[in-house]
Amino acid sequence: MKIQVNAVGLDQPVEVIACDIDKVIPALTYTITVSDGRSISKDLCEEHGGYLEDLLEELEVQGSEPEPAPAKAAPAKKAPAKKAPAKKTAAPAEAPAKKTPSRRRPRITSLEEIEAAKKG
Repeated sequence: MKIQVNAVGLDQPVEVIACDIDKVIPALTYTITVSDGRSISKDLCEEHGGYLEDLLEELEVQGSEPEPAPAKAAPAKKAPAKKAPAKKTAAPAEAPAKKTPSRRRPRITSLEEIEAAKKG
């Protein structure tokens, strides 16, 4: 459960998560999804979420990770086509081709420089 709290020195309220059972702060949000599509989400404090933490630790010790929930909202997009790698050919022992310089900008000239060029 999210609770808005007015913190001292702040103009805007701050949202904190409290336990759904006894309203203790802080709490963590636990979401359990079953393969048949059912899902439940609960905010639990350390005391009430302890059994879930024990279960998570047990699963981590066994080395198994929970499977991610299948995405149902958007169909999978195709990956872009992969390009074939360029064939490397033996290049002569010349210097690598010079990279063409980027386009040069015109020189900015002041009125004084233009007048001096006319006289000179």
